[in-house]
Amino acid sequence: MLAKIQNITIKQISEFSLLGINYETYTNKDLNGTNGTLLVFLSNHCKFSQTFQQFLIHSNKTWKIQGIKLIAISPNHEKAILPDEMAFSEVGDSFEEMVLRAEAQNYNFAYIYDGKNQIITNSIETKITPSAYLFNGQGNLVYSGRIGDHERPNDYEKSELHQNIVKLINKEKVVYNRTKIHGTAIKFKKDIRFAENITKRYAEETVRLNYADERKLNFFIKQKTNYPRFFYVWSLENNLDLARENLIKISTVYKIFRKRGIKVFTDCICKPEDQNKVHEILKQTQLSSLNFYTNGTEVSKLVGLRSQEGKRITPFCRIIHGDNSLGYGKNDLLNIKILKKEFLNTLNDRSE
Repeated sequence: MLAKIQNITIKQISEFSLLGINYETYTNKDLNGTNGTLLVFLSNHCKFSQTFQQFLIHSNKTWKIQGIKLIAISPNHEKAILPDEMAFSEVGDSFEEMVLRAEAQNYNFAYIYDGKNQIITNSIETKITPSAYLFNGQGNLVYSGRIGDHERPNDYEKSELHQNIVKLINKEKVVYNRTKIHGTAIKFKKDIRFAENITKRYAEETVRLNYADERKLNFFIKQKTNYPRFFYVWSLENNLDLARENLIKISTVYKIFRKRGIKVFTDCICKPEDQNKVHEILKQTQLSSLNFYTNGTEVSKLVGLRSQEGKRITPFCRIIHGDNSLGYGKNDLLNIKILKKEFLNTLNDRSE
């Protein structure tokens, strides 16, 4: 296997025509660095790829002047990624989300989408992100492996990739060498069926609804825990379509982040005889969180979580951090992109 990898050349990469985040089309002719070409496989949802974003941006300011062409490639088939694998990113691996990531981080290098047919990915037989493949000016592979130490991503001098690039720039002979890769497995077309089965399993999860009085609600609000909590309060009286739409968004985001420890609570203010209707709505939205119903006289502490915007009491949401301080809060219609970002930031703050 080693001999096969080290004998790869730029010319052996299958013919491709792929779109970059600048909406320009890239082909094999673009793999033509004067002193070398660096192909880096990154994925938006991979936390290890994210770790090296600034390394690549900083280094490329020098590399492109010194004749090293850097091209980043997004290799994942977006429909094969599992929900909980998205728990370290606010964006996925679709082309549109690649554009968002590149704009947010100010990428100064080409970033092309190979997720549909995975032409370059299969040509080099890449399995993990982030992976680096460095070719010399003649198109021969001289290094493959990690970008650097993921625990010290900004230690440029100790990066094996950086060391090999310096040798190329200085016209030194570079004998093929490689390092082990630490990262996230790439998802291929063959993995779609498994992802669909997981999605189906999530959809079939039992959705429960229980009554909660003020004492129980206060316990969940005030409990001492290291885990953040998200509360969503709604009713059958105020804009039911909006509340239902919010529940669908919460259900989607909850499935992504729940394995990282965030607890999600919903509470519907309603009459006891309406509990079956509430339960049916929750089942339709596939929200298998901790779901409660209560009457309007039992929610004094819960209503205290509501932000001051708007006139209607419900619907509203609030994040409570592990130290019981209040985080993100929003009334009325939720934006799923913002909700993902707030869940992600809350969990990242907890882990630091």
